Amino acid sequence: MFEGCSGCCLSVILIPLLCLGLIACVVIYAATSDSGTPVSSAFKPSLTESLAFERAIDDAIAQARSQGWWALKFTERELSSWMALEGKAFAEEHGHVYPFTNVRVKLDDGEMRFYADVEVRFLKVPLKVFIKPGVDVAGQIAFDVTKVDVAGIGVPDFAVQTVKAQFEDVLIRPFADLPGSYFLYQQSLLVDNGTFEVQGIIR
Repeated sequence: MFEGCSGCCLSVILIPLLCLGLIACVVIYAATSDSGTPVSSAFKPSLTESLAFERAIDDAIAQARSQGWWALKFTERELSSWMALEGKAFAEEHGHVYPFTNVRVKLDDGEMRFYADVEVRFLKVPLKVFIKPGVDVAGQIAFDVTKVDVAGIGVPDFAVQTVKAQFEDVLIRPFADLPGSYFLYQQSLLVDNGTFEVQGIIR
């Protein structure tokens, strides 16, 4: 059948089959892997919870301005709703592309676990980015990416950096822009059981 063919005929057949195999593997992986979703499958972004997250940030900034100290606390449902409803517009305002849909964030075991769908090589696949917040010796918060998983496919670095930058822009920049310098109490930082808490002062 392929006598006298230099290989192009085989390529015409094999390349589509390989592509179909790759797609099948991604679908099977997404269906069978432990998604570890932060909230139930029935979760839907809530405008009320999104506004509660914004209010928590605004209240903490107001405290810092008027009293020189603040306490910030929000839940994973509030953060997830804000990321889903406002995350794209917020990221673009700060110069970042936001290629994510179906966004959710889990707050547990000292980590912020970002889950979303992202398009990679023309396929929409589930992305997980685990980030561990901490406080350095200068009292500044830092986010350390500890794990990235995107269905066994290499994820573009900009997507991971966008997730990290989103947390930095919404949780650090407002306090870094205040007069003076902010200082966080390391012992006050808590990321567990669906809640993020931290306390700080302006010096």
